[in-house]
Amino acid sequence: MRQKEIQEYFSRVIETGQISHAYIIEGGASGTFGELAGEFAARLECEKKNHCGTCHSCLAYDRGSHPDIIRVLHEKPDSIGVTEIRRQLVEDIPIKPYSSPYKIYMVEEAEKLTIQAQNALLKTMEEPPWYGIIILLTTNADKLLPTILSRCVLLKIQAAEGYGEDGLEEDTRQMLLSMLHDSIEMSVTRMAEGAKEIKDRKLPVGQVMDFVRTWYRDLLVYKSTGKRELLRIPEELAWYREYAAKQTYAQIDEIFKEIEKAESRIQSNVNYELAIELLWRAMQV
Repeated sequence: MRQKEIQEYFSRVIETGQISHAYIIEGGASGTFGELAGEFAARLECEKKNHCGTCHSCLAYDRGSHPDIIRVLHEKPDSIGVTEIRRQLVEDIPIKPYSSPYKIYMVEEAEKLTIQAQNALLKTMEEPPWYGIIILLTTNADKLLPTILSRCVLLKIQAAEGYGEDGLEEDTRQMLLSMLHDSIEMSVTRMAEGAKEIKDRKLPVGQVMDFVRTWYRDLLVYKSTGKRELLRIPEELAWYREYAAKQTYAQIDEIFKEIEKAESRIQSNVNYELAIELLWRAMQV
């Protein structure tokens, strides 16, 4: 979705009152998603529902001191721990709003939530108070648990013109999809050729791994729920059906671990082609 479309979506839910208890806004490094979330929160709490800038709620928000719009903070630069989520959100949300209709929590850099923190958050999402709204802001929603994703409205800010939502050019995207389709029965020669092609295209390792992670995240979501509407790459539905029948949960979990290993190997200056080839090998059943 483009930024304007997300703004229009928020306007509709405010007008109709069909407000979800949990949202994920995924965007690039520009911070645009944070601006969208803040504007949405301000409008929800505004006495006129339009961020008028003059009511008590809007004045408090613009000063950065709104008591019912809470930004969850974290001390460690690389992770958001369970203690921080419990103290700032889980244990706080049962307390009713101070002066507004809603109590809104914004978790920035949500991709840094530890598994324990996500599980603690999940319990709140399962039975939220009627006034509670949680907004997760992230550059990579695929690092969130499928159970978290299934309970949120996912809004993804569209990438720049000429690229897919994943930031990949279409021919590159199709090349990676072809490799994923062949992964279970891929020959050693095909693995080497594919790894070399990825290297020759000079693709950022993070971008490649994120795409592979997204594909397997979709496979896991489909295997768990069977719901097409939760897929990030819905046009791959036929392949997810086929692979869901062939791969166990344990095997998919191992592939996620191998993706992390491949990233670490490349960052540690292990041969790029070798690291990619080892990842393809791990995908085979």
